[in-house]
Amino acid sequence: MWSTLRIYHSTQKERETMEIPGSYSWMTCMRTIWIADTRIHHEPSKHSIPLESYSGYEGYRFLLEVISGLHSRLLGETEVLAQFREKFKNPVLPSSAFGEYLAKLRDSLIQDSRSIRSRYLQNIGEQSYGGLANKYLKDSTHITLLGTGQLAEKILPWLKNREVTLVGRNETRLSKLADDFTVRIQLLSDWKPDDSAIVIAAPMELSSHLQNFIPKTIVVDFREIVLEKKWPDEVSYISFAAMLDSLRETEEKAIQIRERVQPALDELVEERELEAQQFIFGWEDLTCPAF
Repeated sequence: MWSTLRIYHSTQKERETMEIPGSYSWMTCMRTIWIADTRIHHEPSKHSIPLESYSGYEGYRFLLEVISGLHSRLLGETEVLAQFREKFKNPVLPSSAFGEYLAKLRDSLIQDSRSIRSRYLQNIGEQSYGGLANKYLKDSTHITLLGTGQLAEKILPWLKNREVTLVGRNETRLSKLADDFTVRIQLLSDWKPDDSAIVIAAPMELSSHLQNFIPKTIVVDFREIVLEKKWPDEVSYISFAAMLDSLRETEEKAIQIRERVQPALDELVEERELEAQQFIFGWEDLTCPAF
């Protein structure tokens, strides 16, 4: 059924402005994926940014790996599946044959992801960013969360029953998250470090603030790239790399897990390929996009 599937993928920063006509896009904090069907969507003639492209069951496999957390920095991340479910809820899918196609794709991927997770991605350490933050903040009652994007939104539910100040640049997002999670808000331009523990959940540079950090402040940094040259020795700074090292003894263990998963992925994708071909009613004769 997925032989006509076409997937485009990018992790480039500029991907936020990229559009592929007729496709259905899904953006996370790490990547953007565009989903199309070759029966009604043409290959984009020109890409403004470099794109990875996957066709047919190769595309299905890539999507399965992503929602199972195999491409996440945090191996087996559970929150990416929650994002996928939210983005592919029936009410938000296109009201067309393509929307029905996406709904079937969603259901198939969720079923196969459950199989992968239950067999290979259990008991491998913390599998959510919020849970990871909570691990280091368990004794902290006052927390400043820097960022208003998807990562910050993932972490906020884990900070309940604490006094939380959300700091960011986007006033609209600050207001929305304040309403959703009942937290205090502050613009980054007005923020000064206090005695709260700090969680960094956005690619912002804090070099100008370092001299104002209070000694022994706990700083949990989820940035993949640290933008400051050196953090003060008196600050209890925990980098994302250090967090990952604490979850698994060596990178070799993560590699071994991924290697064990590969045969299962092969098997699941092969099963999908061998399924009887099923077409959405009317698509055999479709000659133009059904939007």
